[in-house]
Amino acid sequence: MGMYIFRRLLGLIPMLFLITVAVFLMMHAAPGNAFDAILNPGIKDMAALQQRLIESAGLNKPLWWQYVHWLTQFVQGNWGYSFTQHQLVIRLIGPALENTLLLAVMAEMMTLSMGIPVGILQARNPYGKFDYGVSIISFVLFSVPYFILAIFLIYFFAIDLKFFPAQGAVGTGPGAGSFLDHVYHAFLPALAMALVGTTVYSRYTRGTMLDVRHEDYVRTAFAKGLSGSLVFRKHVLRNAMIPIVTQFGYDIGGMVGGTVILEGLFSYQGMGLLTINAVNDRDYPVLMATSLLFAVGVLFGNLVADILYAVVDPRIRYN
Repeated sequence: MGMYIFRRLLGLIPMLFLITVAVFLMMHAAPGNAFDAILNPGIKDMAALQQRLIESAGLNKPLWWQYVHWLTQFVQGNWGYSFTQHQLVIRLIGPALENTLLLAVMAEMMTLSMGIPVGILQARNPYGKFDYGVSIISFVLFSVPYFILAIFLIYFFAIDLKFFPAQGAVGTGPGAGSFLDHVYHAFLPALAMALVGTTVYSRYTRGTMLDVRHEDYVRTAFAKGLSGSLVFRKHVLRNAMIPIVTQFGYDIGGMVGGTVILEGLFSYQGMGLLTINAVNDRDYPVLMATSLLFAVGVLFGNLVADILYAVVDPRIRYN
């Protein structure tokens, strides 16, 4: 297992390199630059000032030189300087990444705590009223994009009932900036993600458990006189976990990048909103850093899923 993980980590290096090249080329293929938006057209000699700023940022150099310069600085720990926010990129990413990780972890905890138990209940009593009712709700929620659900949640819980804030990652009153304040502001966007994720986990859990319960070893366990709850817990659920582990690995990869649209809707100061602003402002250093972190998250999630296979199923070995 250790050698397998080492080989996989080595294989991530060329993949990350190709991702950075693709992102870099796509960014520079877009028209305009950061200084088109931040400069006032009424400034005297604006063209000359803009040219000096472009030269100081190195944007007048060939693309290969810009990329090599960025990559060299990045691996040395210098993530660059934001063109529009006038701060070090790493200082911008720190608080944004903390907010996004909190949001993603909350959403995943809600998803797992709702999706797997519901799927187990469906598998224990298939084709009944509860199973059909949950299936209908799951199909409806799965067909609705989570940003549409977010709009409904904002309207009902933030605007109408005023239970939760409609935007922001922290408040302004007493206790602003505390952990509970962050959790309070992250609840609605996390719930919007969890409602869609719950449908996925419930369907996976129900489907795989129904498949496993007809295996020979399950019938043997029942023939030995074991209780239904024990058979489902030790034999059915454990052997049905591989597809669930796969989905969990994908969720880890999407934790950071999957919140982009939601953070824009809720004006939640995380990695998603930071990326959206960087795209709009053509803030290349910020966009390169956030894109690389998204890629690392996805690749790391796939690696975790592969490792968890062997944890869940002892028959799987990586030699």
